[in-house]
Amino acid sequence: MTDSTGSTKSLLDVVRDDTFTDLSDKDAVDLFKNTFGPELEHLKKASPTVESSAIDSSLWSPSKEAFGKNFHEVNRTLVSMLAIKWVLGGDYEAFTCGQNEKSKLREDSFKTLRKYCRDRLPSPEDKYALLVAMMIDDIGKDKNLAKEVGIPDKNHGEVLLRAVEMDRVPAMRTLPDQDKKADIIQSLRIGSKLDISQLVQGETAPHSLLALKDGHKLEKGFNIKAMVTFLDVGGAAAHSNPRGCTVITEPIFRHYMKAIEILDDYRKRTNPNWPECYNDYLDYRAGILKDREFVLLSVRDQEQRALLRLLCMGRVETKEDAERFQRAFENLADPFKKNLVNGLSVNGFGDGTAILPYYAPGILVEVLRNILDPTEDRIILHLSVFMRFLAGVYGGSKPDPTKEDGLEERDLAQVQDLVRSAKFKEDPESLALEKVK
Repeated sequence: MTDSTGSTKSLLDVVRDDTFTDLSDKDAVDLFKNTFGPELEHLKKASPTVESSAIDSSLWSPSKEAFGKNFHEVNRTLVSMLAIKWVLGGDYEAFTCGQNEKSKLREDSFKTLRKYCRDRLPSPEDKYALLVAMMIDDIGKDKNLAKEVGIPDKNHGEVLLRAVEMDRVPAMRTLPDQDKKADIIQSLRIGSKLDISQLVQGETAPHSLLALKDGHKLEKGFNIKAMVTFLDVGGAAAHSNPRGCTVITEPIFRHYMKAIEILDDYRKRTNPNWPECYNDYLDYRAGILKDREFVLLSVRDQEQRALLRLLCMGRVETKEDAERFQRAFENLADPFKKNLVNGLSVNGFGDGTAILPYYAPGILVEVLRNILDPTEDRIILHLSVFMRFLAGVYGGSKPDPTKEDGLEERDLAQVQDLVRSAKFKEDPESLALEKVK
């Protein structure tokens, strides 16, 4: 991109002269490519998320604009980057393009999100730092980078943090302000232990909230992590629709905003009770479903709390879907139900090591998507199969005050090929027999 004198303008120049939000999507993508080439190369090689599917090759996409072909994680990140432009520029139509009208993000909610971001990005340097943080967020999914930094078996947040600490991320060198670099590193340290999406989806356990220990010192890092989370969710469906933030519908926006508000509240406390913080979020979700005429579930009851986590994993918004989950859960045979409830009940605080079933929500979506004949009974059967599989993932984990506290991640991505296969469609019970290594 050039200015009126013909000189080439960098992305930082454009942000500093306050014309970033005036760029077309095409021009913005060109600037992202010119600024963050090495990071985009990592994204081209990144493992796609469980729910990724083929994109219509006839559609314009950021990845096609940059590289002439579609790469799942390139599209996801570049749509998230464009979302920064749409939010800061107040472009509601672009942000909500492709959303279902029934659940579409309301304009007042979009304005709330815009104000949230603008209040936390007072300077051009802050805005540029957010662009850098968003660009690098998923490069840890590149297995080559994980091997390069010596931690191939860790989650991508830990890989990214190590890569930044080892100065293997050129985008960080483009930051003009060392304070902003420190803020991003602070956000990466939070993100290497706490994924806010995993809280919203009932995937993680309270132990992960220890990432916000001494949280009164973490305001800037937390703010970056919160904004990156919103934007990352915004790009989550870019593999199927790269022209807007189709996932941040009204209910999803409310769930994430509530989670961020609760976390921020506890972060500021002197001696926060993290299991209580986690339960506050589950209480909120229980209240949402009660308002839709589903029975009020209590976090004080072990089985009801376990069901609440499953409802979060299933992204359940309606009474009808909640009742399906409840029926499948209540009809589980005792050994499976006991193991599932026990596994979902370990907090990692005075009760041993909690298990984090990584990608469980994505696997559940695929399980429900691949039902040959989606009658009521078949849906219940598939939910039951998933719950029995998940009980096996927890592997006998249960609250035990004699065990060391912690959080252990178990990656379920290895079963995605099975749940998409003809074998699974013909014999869904095959998933219940699958063992996670």
